[in-house]
Amino acid sequence: MATEGKASEERISQFDYDLLPELSTLLGIDAVQMAKEMEENEEKIRAKMQKGFNSQMRSEVKRLKTFVTYESFSSWIPSEMAAAGFYFTGVKSGIQCFCCSLILFGTSLRKLPIENHKKFRPHCEFLLGKDVGNIAKYDVRVKNPRKKLRGDKARYRNEETRLESFKNWPFYAHGISPHALSAAGFIFTGERDTVQCFSCGGCLGDWEEGDSPWKEHAKWFPKCEYLQSKKSSDEIAEYIESYKGFVDVTVN
Repeated sequence: MATEGKASEERISQFDYDLLPELSTLLGIDAVQMAKEMEENEEKIRAKMQKGFNSQMRSEVKRLKTFVTYESFSSWIPSEMAAAGFYFTGVKSGIQCFCCSLILFGTSLRKLPIENHKKFRPHCEFLLGKDVGNIAKYDVRVKNPRKKLRGDKARYRNEETRLESFKNWPFYAHGISPHALSAAGFIFTGERDTVQCFSCGGCLGDWEEGDSPWKEHAKWFPKCEYLQSKKSSDEIAEYIESYKGFVDVTVN
């Protein structure tokens, strides 16, 4: 299970207090007191925000898109924050990790987003490289089969048998139903959230909530015999036509 945030139980300070006295003299203000007040306000906001693993933000592309409305005098750029696991919450300048729920408000001229992430949440499973379902920006849904189907094709013609293969379906992919996947001809390979069609052998992964197994099957493997036996040629053509590819995946 992915790590969950404990923002209400920890004190997060993003200010460099060694530099604040000098800043106070330069600007003629009490920068230390101002920083403390800002941090207290941020802690109150953190306490009210939703915590826990956010499966809807597993995709780096989706995280990147949240920064379209991001307005901040930030030294960090959206691509750096999204790659470090963060998405824009829409609350002030707050960004949050999809995995460990770390919420940051300030930015640092000295450290990159990934460095601050490691500083405050060194045990975040995303940072540790564990399988938490992160979908990198340039990941492709079609996967290369790493091994042959378990058993022969005849065995997996039975939908119930295919469904049984999903016993260890990963927690982060629960937004897509094993029942829907098995009905569309897929079995679980046991690797990440990769599934394989018993008929054509095609492998797909990086599933997200709202995906249609039938549509994805048709988009990538339209000549599959099982697919053609269940869907009309018009339906398959419609599925293929509806595919938008990599539209809107870049945010500067």
